[in-house]
Amino acid sequence: MADDNVSVESVEITLLSDIGVSSATMMKDAYLPSSGEPYLEEGPAGPNALVYVTKISNRTPDEEIEDILRKDPDTAVNTVTHDFYTVILIISMQLGDPTTTRFINGTINVEFPQEIQILDYSPKDKSSITTIIENCGGAISISPGLVFLASASRSTKNPSDRKENRFGILVGSGETITGTYNKKTGYSLDIAAFFLLEYQGMLKNKHDMIWEIYPPMPPHDREINGEKMMAVFSLIVQTPKRFPPEINASIECRVKGNLWGVIPIKGSIGIL
Repeated sequence: MADDNVSVESVEITLLSDIGVSSATMMKDAYLPSSGEPYLEEGPAGPNALVYVTKISNRTPDEEIEDILRKDPDTAVNTVTHDFYTVILIISMQLGDPTTTRFINGTINVEFPQEIQILDYSPKDKSSITTIIENCGGAISISPGLVFLASASRSTKNPSDRKENRFGILVGSGETITGTYNKKTGYSLDIAAFFLLEYQGMLKNKHDMIWEIYPPMPPHDREINGEKMMAVFSLIVQTPKRFPPEINASIECRVKGNLWGVIPIKGSIGIL
């Protein structure tokens, strides 16, 4: 718990293919030119990835729930017996062996318990993220109504006021970035547009949804490979009283390399 208002939880998961680490290492040694020096692998060889997932949640301001009800009066919302949370999911992915593998695309499935209902989510299409990438911002802001915008990084802002809640977001092994939350203005996350993937979300039902992730189009000058690749998703959910917004998530990606061809890699998160 970052403070009384914002909860922050992070987990690291590994995405693996059906090619075992030892088999991948043998393939690499057999087919890549040798420098004559011992090969030192900085992690598992082959098509795989490490993913760092951070879930941030806070009570959704009453005015945002009222706005949702005005837009969709058929939504079954009981403000007496239920709580309402804004949930931000931040994904940071790094391929295990960027010298042989690059990212193609992927999907992230997010499942809530049946007692939890998704009221709203963002982004619904790729255009808002494409705009942020094109603006080359140093940070992402997310309004209480889940509007995504590019913004300046924390290092160029005035010192945060006492009403802002500051917290760390895990984006790599021992690596964190800064986020802040303000009830009036929402979230500011120090995520540079340079690292963003493009993505969009789709509801499967009231409890589950899927996010599709892609390399930026047109792609950046850099290859989409070993550097961290990031995505940020936001939701507003309804939960029973004193029932935290727990999730299960699974991630499936396709990667491609000269040694492997196109290979699926996947992993899952328990309750977060």
